Amino acid sequence: MRKILKALKYLFLLLIFFSIYEFTSIDNRYVNRSTVDIDINNVRNPPLKKLARKLDLYVGSFYFNLSKKKRNEFFNQDIEKYNSLPDEIVVSPSYDNLTISNNKNYNNTVDWKRSHGNHSSNKFSDLDQINTKNVKDLEVAWIYEFNKNGDIPGNPIYFDKTIYMASTAGESLVALHAKDGKKKWEYKTKGRAAIRGLIFNEENNSKIYFCDQGNLIALDAFNGKEVKKFGTQGKIKLKKKCQITPVIIKDKIIIGTFEPAIEVYDIKKGKLLWKFLLKKKNKEYFRYGGKRYDYSGGNPWGGISADLDREIVYVSTGNAGRFYEGTTRPGNNKYANSIVAIDIKNKKLLWEFQEIEHDIWNLDIASPPILTSIRRKDKQIDVVVAPTKFGNTLVLDRLTGESIYGYVNKKVPLSSVPGEKVSFYQKVFSLPEPFSNQYFKKNDITDLSKESREYVKKEIQNATYGFFKPHSIDNKNIVYKSGAQWMGASVDNKNGIMFVPSNDIPNLIWLGKSKEKYTYYEYGINTKLLEDHLGYPGSKPPWGKLTAIDLNTGKKIWQVPFGEYEELSERGIPITGTFNYGGATATAGNLVFATGTLDNKLRAFDARNGEELWSYTLPFSGSSPPTIYEYNNEQYILVPSTGAISLRLAYPNISKSGNKIYAFKLKKN
Repeated sequence: MRKILKALKYLFLLLIFFSIYEFTSIDNRYVNRSTVDIDINNVRNPPLKKLARKLDLYVGSFYFNLSKKKRNEFFNQDIEKYNSLPDEIVVSPSYDNLTISNNKNYNNTVDWKRSHGNHSSNKFSDLDQINTKNVKDLEVAWIYEFNKNGDIPGNPIYFDKTIYMASTAGESLVALHAKDGKKKWEYKTKGRAAIRGLIFNEENNSKIYFCDQGNLIALDAFNGKEVKKFGTQGKIKLKKKCQITPVIIKDKIIIGTFEPAIEVYDIKKGKLLWKFLLKKKNKEYFRYGGKRYDYSGGNPWGGISADLDREIVYVSTGNAGRFYEGTTRPGNNKYANSIVAIDIKNKKLLWEFQEIEHDIWNLDIASPPILTSIRRKDKQIDVVVAPTKFGNTLVLDRLTGESIYGYVNKKVPLSSVPGEKVSFYQKVFSLPEPFSNQYFKKNDITDLSKESREYVKKEIQNATYGFFKPHSIDNKNIVYKSGAQWMGASVDNKNGIMFVPSNDIPNLIWLGKSKEKYTYYEYGINTKLLEDHLGYPGSKPPWGKLTAIDLNTGKKIWQVPFGEYEELSERGIPITGTFNYGGATATAGNLVFATGTLDNKLRAFDARNGEELWSYTLPFSGSSPPTIYEYNNEQYILVPSTGAISLRLAYPNISKSGNKIYAFKLKKN
């Protein structure tokens, strides 16, 4: 019996040791957290990980229901405190301690060495051969066709007579000759390659860097071969997936992963130097029945930009946890829905600015921050600019993170959902002027026709809507699928002008009791587009817009509908704009090239007044901002015609997946 007990004792100790080994990750490279991480994702054995996840779900579900009463007591809003607070709190703009410009904003010239144009992510080209006078003479220069369909959201890059881009199926990276689109080489990947972009580095014999979600990869730009000295045979296996464009500062390459974290590597050897975790643990999160994995932070899926001279990276972050329901993530969810500035040289957080606290409306900052300079109070200052899904344009001081134009903290309605504790205030920006509708109002109901109006009125008869109105159970709430999407904006650094495509499409959102037996979540989420009887958006047009904003004053210069339903135009209805998901690129030729609308057109607008000067109907909608390059003294406009998954999901009968890349140039006389 003693031998059996002794054996059981040793077996128990072995089990404890094995559990610690499997569930615990020790990493001393974090700079802002404890080094011990206990997580099921650390389990190395796939069958064991699957079993552990199931067991955790059952245990977690039991604990969740057991603690429901206690949890709901904690999350009850403090009504007395809420009522005692002022309706508005003004945060005035600061004119002190502004970051005087160092005039190093890295404007693009003839090369496009990084998706988004450059490290500033401004997607602006200094090329002016194609201009307002001759843009009408554009013609197709070449077309490249892939074997499979699939969208290319990250725009191609250009250097040394070569185009580098992901394939439409996402299974490879290809190099094309800039003159005729003929393939030079192709590199096969295991995961979807460069889903949101890639970067060229001409140092150290010219390299291409990108993520295939599971790996950070370095290739020789001339032949597409893996750089053997980088990582393990050209690859670094990542703990969590990465899909955004890297940045390079001196001898370091920086990426964002879905841990969520910013990771800094030595660019020659691929050694991980340190990490910054983009989430802050909340004790209440674990104490009151919340899911024990901390998803309260925001993934850096929007993108990264870099101030090369100051050695600072700026990161856009997404929502925390579930998009429309936040009962398992109390608090404001620090680092989510934010612009985060990280000092790479000194390995520390510089500042963080959160646009929306405790987001339950899916209003994350989806596009890369743009680094530029503006004129303010007779000073040229360096700023970070971020157009958002809420239709705001954040203009923040480069070194302090303070809002250049200020804002008002306005009190929002409380939630009626048990366990949902919204933030008491949300920010309102009057400048720069919002470029899209921010919340639904009664007079927003479509006036397309009498039939359309009456149909929509019935659809929203019992619906709620308004300024940051929380969702309710089984009662629909109207929220705009609005603002700027992940492609963001184009900024003319020299003049401080931003060009941004946006959407104004109303959505219906409501919660219901979860139907799953074992779950961490009490509520299920339901969403659908608010449409009329013919399938058009249920709000007044325009439903898609292109806007020019003077960042020096915060005022809109012009705004025009973006996209067209030809059948409505034939009925004499003014151009309505459409849902769009492609992006825009501006040039020194006073042109804005924009694509991604449901009518599949690539358009050229006059940057001075928004007049449409030229268009070309692509076989499929454009899926990324156009890339501008020069080859043999000729300027080219390059755009993937592949459709965008967001368009296809919203309008499957209209938008299709494609497989072509189009290049345009001026006709020869």
